[in-house]
Amino acid sequence: MELHREEIEAAGLRIVALGLGEPKHARQFGDKLAPNVDCLTNEEPTLHAAFGIERGNILRLMAPDAIRAGARAASRGHSQGQATGDAQRLPGTFIIDRGGVVRYAYYGKFAGDQPELAELVAWWRENGGERESAK
Repeated sequence: MELHREEIEAAGLRIVALGLGEPKHARQFGDKLAPNVDCLTNEEPTLHAAFGIERGNILRLMAPDAIRAGARAASRGHSQGQATGDAQRLPGTFIIDRGGVVRYAYYGKFAGDQPELAELVAWWRENGGERESAK
């Protein structure tokens, strides 16, 4: 998120990261990995559940695509820190317009499964998102 933040904001989008855990976990994550992104936490997965974000089972966590993604991240120098909250909760990425309508939804199949942020911005622009942002 931090790497593409300027491009995302230039498209009229605002990034908010939501995780499971205590507020101190959001500060630790945000300060280290995304100092210019609003990072929030909730101790209960109510919002995740409301958006249909599932929990992964062992098959999803150990699936070949998950293992490949983990190896790719490790080759780039990334490592998994200590998990907080529900470590089996899968990721999700959403674009919600000013009216509260979900315009884009991406449901991760395993931990770390995120859309390419540059592609997400391109989708937003191609689908009239910049006109929406200007309202």
